[in-house]
Amino acid sequence: MKTINRTLIPIIPKRPYISWANSFDDDGPKIETDKKLAISILISDKYDEYNYEKLIKKNYSDIFEEELDAWMSDPDDWPKNRTYQMFDEWFEVLVSEFVIDMGDGSVEHEPF
Repeated sequence: MKTINRTLIPIIPKRPYISWANSFDDDGPKIETDKKLAISILISDKYDEYNYEKLIKKNYSDIFEEELDAWMSDPDDWPKNRTYQMFDEWFEVLVSEFVIDMGDGSVEHEPF
């Protein structure tokens, strides 16, 4: 096991996001409310568990759009006037101060 010099930030959808995602009348999947799904962001360890919120506040719009695009790729279907307050209402942001890599091989990066 190896530690990684990053801070892990899981972003967990709350009920407003789940309701929005499940509101589409299409044949696509629905989010089950009993399952905790998250995206996780690795950030520089200079934004540790004490000051990671600075980075989240600075980048919430990009994170919000990534979450919306993960469910519905047409921006016309996204909620308008997305604010940090709305982001906070739609997502729970956690922080993990210690990240352990238990994978085999090297970490690969893909363009975002």
